[in-house]
Amino acid sequence: MKQALLRVPLAPLFAGVVPLSPETARYVSRVHRLREGERFLAFDPAQALEGEATLVEVGKGALAARIASVHPASLVPRRPVTLIQCVGKGDKVDAVIRDATELGASRVIAALSARCVARPQADRGARWRRIAVEAARQCGRGDVPRVEGPLPLVDALHAVHGAAGACLDPRGALSFGRWVGEVTRVGEVMREVALVVGPEGGFTDEETAACEDAGFARVKLGSMTLRTETVCAAALGALLALTDA
Repeated sequence: MKQALLRVPLAPLFAGVVPLSPETARYVSRVHRLREGERFLAFDPAQALEGEATLVEVGKGALAARIASVHPASLVPRRPVTLIQCVGKGDKVDAVIRDATELGASRVIAALSARCVARPQADRGARWRRIAVEAARQCGRGDVPRVEGPLPLVDALHAVHGAAGACLDPRGALSFGRWVGEVTRVGEVMREVALVVGPEGGFTDEETAACEDAGFARVKLGSMTLRTETVCAAALGALLALTDA
């Protein structure tokens, strides 16, 4: 069996000789011990491009990738899916972004609601984007979700106007499977889907009403109440299984 090439994020990606940053050079030469002349797969997650690369030395201690050609990434999600995740304590959003990337979300919006305990700084976005890139590298995905926020919950809801929305609520009357069947009927165009997940304490009644006013159905994911950081993997995994998208 042919061994898969090491996947390395590299941007901007183009045909020719692409210099490697010191961080990327250390990753390929010290962590994975690639030597001059060995190959790896370079991918640009922002442009969803990839190309086979050969490691070359371009100066004392400086490395580059020689790329014959680039082409669209071979593995990208087919359906646009936005996850609105209310911010949880500690590193819970980090875990959610990692899972969302691996499970095909095209956009992740960190939201602030009344019961959010954590209030991350705006510069947290850079860390979240790095986590998404690393998750894409690991799972074979050729792009990454757009990571936005933190935004007030109402603003996040308005940012996905027109999508088929579900407010994941253990008190919801509509099952997730039934909702998916209604919004992704056979023969329908790949309609955008948006899921909104509350914080540890759930939504207030006013926030649930705001979700419904924005067109989000109240959908029950199962009989058990899940932790906020677990809902992402459960819902996106179920969506993949039910729609193969």
